[in-house]
Amino acid sequence: LALCGETRVENKAQSAVTMVQVFEYYTNHHMKKAFESVFGCVTCLPGCFTMYRVFSSDGRALIAQDNVFAEYSRNDIESLHEKNLYFLGEDRMLTTLLLKNFPDMRLSFVPEAVCWTIVPHTFSILLSQRRRWINSTFHNMLELLKVKTMCGICCLSMKMIVILDLIATMILPASMIYFGYFIYLVFVTGEEISMLMLILYGVIMGVQVVIFLLRSRWDYLFWFAIFLVLGIPLFYFILPIYSFCKMDDFSWGTTRQVSKTAPKKASTTSRTKQTNGGTASGQPPAIRSSSRQKDVEGRHSSSRSSKPPRHHIPRSEDLVEC
Repeated sequence: LALCGETRVENKAQSAVTMVQVFEYYTNHHMKKAFESVFGCVTCLPGCFTMYRVFSSDGRALIAQDNVFAEYSRNDIESLHEKNLYFLGEDRMLTTLLLKNFPDMRLSFVPEAVCWTIVPHTFSILLSQRRRWINSTFHNMLELLKVKTMCGICCLSMKMIVILDLIATMILPASMIYFGYFIYLVFVTGEEISMLMLILYGVIMGVQVVIFLLRSRWDYLFWFAIFLVLGIPLFYFILPIYSFCKMDDFSWGTTRQVSKTAPKKASTTSRTKQTNGGTASGQPPAIRSSSRQKDVEGRHSSSRSSKPPRHHIPRSEDLVEC
């Protein structure tokens, strides 16, 4: 029914804010989608890099189905839950509608397809973007729980994955508080670490390294180290708490705003060059043709004003002919 590819960060080293997003993009736009694709139920087909089938081979309407259009184009959105669905995460909501209406078709991930995106480079823009993403993700996972045709059985099902993802989203800030308290006990009070905890954290770190080796993504070892230091407190504590506190904010902020100064500079430069007797490209103005010069000279022979008239007054002969 639809498929998406991997989205990578283009401006990796632009700032510290962009650097912490490199590994986070890899986990969410590659590893997570690859895992969901095994079940044929990618829960979020990103709007920036997705291909949909409009009709099936037998002419049946797919994404162009009336039910999908009717649900997706609703204008009677009133509740907080629906506003987070339709106003903030339109690509996730469209994916949820496809899962509801086409349970017999797959939503897949193609790792060979790659695109690059410019991620937020300042903390304020990142806050605005992740507020929308986190709140829309949370409410869409609640909506996915209503889909009864997701692949799998009992604990080995896509619905169980959605439930675990939903719980993890809610307890991320609390887990960071617990982790901070754990660090305090170990390094301040000198309490010994149990073998079970060492094995658990070793597996979490080791799996990431093994994936990088298998995928030949050696450079992601560096981005993973940056994420451990700067990204974990940001993405697991600061951003979730800010997003949950702003769940009633449906504005898009300045995420998609492009620089405003470039067009003004270009127009000012062009105007200055033209005033100085040249065109925008720096070349001298083109010489008027002799016929046009004669026409202008004949039209203004009685008046030698430096400025041409603003309006052309038609001749009486022309009015008669018209």
